[in-house]
Amino acid sequence: MPRRFLCWFLTMMLFAGAAAGQGPQAAKIRQQVGKIGVLGNITVSIAGGPEYYGSISRIGADDFSVNEVDQRREIVIRYREVRRVREGYGATRNIRGQRIHPRTKLIVTLAVVGGLLAVVFIAVASDKS
Repeated sequence: MPRRFLCWFLTMMLFAGAAAGQGPQAAKIRQQVGKIGVLGNITVSIAGGPEYYGSISRIGADDFSVNEVDQRREIVIRYREVRRVREGYGATRNIRGQRIHPRTKLIVTLAVVGGLLAVVFIAVASDKS
């Protein structure tokens, strides 16, 4: 009886320790990194820190490695430190030197084209000839 209880107790402590090591946010990040896969382009936002851009070189149980394109070195990142990840990274930079999200680039382009079309339509509508 005590031996069975001891085995049960140790098994529960083992699972509790593994669950405490990675929270739900870390598990979600790990799943997203796994979905992108090794050699996939990724943007990683660190909680309270910088963003890293590069390709995934290794995926582990507690961390993953990114070959950072701007710093030209491999960076090991723990899942629990990550705020969010996204596939790919912007190729151009803004005035502050940060990469631009591809969706932001599309939105700005559509706004500029829409503004130019509005100016043309207003000019045609106000033409009295």
